[in-house]
Amino acid sequence: SPCRAGTGPKELQPWLLGLTAVVVFLFIVFVLLLVNRLWQIRMRRWDGDASRTHLGGGDRPKAGVGGAGSG
Repeated sequence: SPCRAGTGPKELQPWLLGLTAVVVFLFIVFVLLLVNRLWQIRMRRWDGDASRTHLGGGDRPKAGVGGAGSG
């Protein structure tokens, strides 16, 4: 006896369509959070390299670390 007896056409049931939409939405949110975290790590690392060398990259004011531009 075949398991898929009533699933002839390629139409999703409404509950399956809703479940798929929710899963896809959560996956997109997860990917965006992951990209945001990786971007923050990369920017922090780049800022650390720029402040270690005396090129002074980044115009963001940091509390207590302002050497050349705060005079």
